[in-house]
This record gives sequence, C-alpha cells and structure tokens, in this order.
Amino acid sequence: MSAAGRSETIVIQVRRYRCRACKAILVVGPLGLVHRRWYGAGAIALALDAYARGDTSVSIRHRVSPNAVVGVSARERWVTLVRWIEAARDGQLFAVSDLGELARRRVAEHVVLALAGRAGRALGDDLGEAAFAGAAIAA
Repeated sequence: MSAAGRSETIVIQVRRYRCRACKAILVVGPLGLVHRRWYGAGAIALALDAYARGDTSVSIRHRVSPNAVVGVSARERWVTLVRWIEAARDGQLFAVSDLGELARRRVAEHVVLALAGRAGRALGDDLGEAAFAGAAIAA
C-alpha cells in the first residue's frame, strides 16, 4: 500500500458473518476500510494531511477523489472533507479523541499526527506517508 498513485474507484465485497451464540454480525473486509465511509482510510489520511498543511478543500478533492464530475457547490469547497473533520472531532474517526473546540485545520493536524504515530513514524519520514500507513492500522 502506498500513498503515491492515482485515485480510483473500486468495489469491494465484504463478508458478513452472524455469531451463532450471540447473533452479533461481524463484517470482514480488507485492511484500510473505514466503517460507513465511501473512501478508504489512506485517502482520508492524505486529505487530512493536505488540509493540515494549508491546502484548499477543492485542491484536495482533485487529488483524492476519483470523481471528475462534481456539483456546483463542490467547485468552491468539498463537504466530504468537512464531514471527516467533524467526525474526527466527535471521536468517530480513527479513535482520536479530545479534539474539542479546535479549529478544523488543527483537528486535521492532530489526527494526522496520531495516525503517523500509529505507523511507528521514524524521525525524518514524510508525515503524509506515515499517516497513510497509520490509517490502515487505525481503521
């Protein structure tokens, strides 16, 4: 898995299993899937890293999203990025908590640092690459 490369849309079939004892349902899929999200963990990490570095949401969407055709509102901002940041702020994305009332860019920065730490980031490594690797672990 690498952060370098083109974004693409792929369809992944996951398997669902029901526990015979407790009737709980377990969903099994490849590493890097994020529950109830259209984008993989690596793509989300790369988007948050770019946003934390000061990129605009429109430029990030061009880099991360494989969709070439967008609606009128997406030309000015990418609402999906805002949703990821708000989910992270609420502790519902990558299990990073206590982000409270931080500004959106600071939330993105904290999440990227947490993901890079999960990947065992070595001093001098590219933070975005480390966050990409850490996102697959955290997802």
